[in-house]
Amino acid sequence: MNVSVPTLEGRAALAVYYGPPGPAALQALGRHACVAVQAGLYSGAQLQSLRRGTRVLGYLSVGEDHPLGTWPCTPGSAPYHRQVNPAWGSVTVDVRHPQWRRALLDRAARALAHTDGLLLDTLDGSDPPGTRALLGALRARWPHVTLIANRGFTLLPELASLVDGVLIEAFSTTHTPVPALHPPDGLAYTAHWLGELRRHGLPVTALDYADTPALAAAAHARAATCGLTTFVTDRALSRPTGLSARTPGGAVPLPGGQPCART
Repeated sequence: MNVSVPTLEGRAALAVYYGPPGPAALQALGRHACVAVQAGLYSGAQLQSLRRGTRVLGYLSVGEDHPLGTWPCTPGSAPYHRQVNPAWGSVTVDVRHPQWRRALLDRAARALAHTDGLLLDTLDGSDPPGTRALLGALRARWPHVTLIANRGFTLLPELASLVDGVLIEAFSTTHTPVPALHPPDGLAYTAHWLGELRRHGLPVTALDYADTPALAAAAHARAATCGLTTFVTDRALSRPTGLSARTPGGAVPLPGGQPCART
């Protein structure tokens, strides 16, 4: 298991970019130590070039089926399909279905043919034991690649032995219904889980959403207070470079909430 993840816990931010691999995007991504991308949108040569100086993670949805690249997703077309998620045009799946397990391992293999690891998304479904089993299958098949979980709080404590780190999406801000700072209870929620992840020895980084420099500055400020880096982007994750950490005049104030745990 690869336990060295140099982009987590206060080091160079992990960039999360789901847009196309144009020349400007590839140049921007190459300035990051680690990036998560939709590997199916890239050629093998593009990924090989990017990996010369950057650790590349391929996106993999574990609990939902997504239309992505050459993978169609017509709701109800597969026996493992459950409910449509209208927010993203995806379909929740039966994570215990053997055909989904085969499909997931196949998608992982295709991504890992040209990447260094996987960013594992949609982990917070209604079947934590089934999701843990899928992560266990991924780890058993590829014991030495980097696996980063997006949230997955319900999978603790077993999660700590299955992945190399955790990304807390929407750590300080949300994109729904519009980009905004979490209210105090939302900040307390992510602070609590940051403490739990650290208690289990998992490196952590953050992802936030903003549409103004002030909101981006607030996200960066809270992450720094918690000893984290955060990548600030838009809802579509279409920015290969995060919104700046520079604090503008009139920055969004941080409301109260549970302090971030550092141990």
